[in-house]
Amino acid sequence: MDNARDVPAHLEELYSRSAIEARLNQLAPLLDAWALAAEQATGRPLLVVCLLRGGVFFFSDLLLRMRRSVEPGFCRAWSYAKAGNAQPEQSARLDWQGLAVAGRDVVLVDNICDSGRTLAAAATQATGEGARLVRSVVLVHRLRADSVHTPTLAGFTYAGTEWLAGYGLRDREALMNSPVVYRLRSAS
Repeated sequence: MDNARDVPAHLEELYSRSAIEARLNQLAPLLDAWALAAEQATGRPLLVVCLLRGGVFFFSDLLLRMRRSVEPGFCRAWSYAKAGNAQPEQSARLDWQGLAVAGRDVVLVDNICDSGRTLAAAATQATGEGARLVRSVVLVHRLRADSVHTPTLAGFTYAGTEWLAGYGLRDREALMNSPVVYRLRSAS
């Protein structure tokens, strides 16, 4: 449990810090292989793009575990309203912060693939701007029949419908900087 924080009673721990770290240690070598392949194919480092804000903790922790050098980049993404949980925006909005992706191998990193709208929009834009190869990595892939994107790699898969918070996931703007992932408790 995240004992250093006051965790609201409506949340329960889903993925502990040690479970997250174990998955990060398994994912990093896979990205190292992608980085080597990108260097060999393009002569340039792999471009690893964090979808902000939610992906920042997963992105940072993942890149710190990699052995190969990569080029980090950032894309500001909006797909959910700030006021409440599970209130999607009309469409995903993206700001690539001036990144040039043409001819590059690109990895999109986010904390969760829920509906997949944000990752699908980012992948489509990167491909449209000439990226050679686009992959995606998420901490949590929520299994949904209506998802429009399947990440290339996921730390965890989750079939539940409960809202998740912590480690970049927010509960009405709270707990994003928690080192664990929580789910909303079922009302019983």
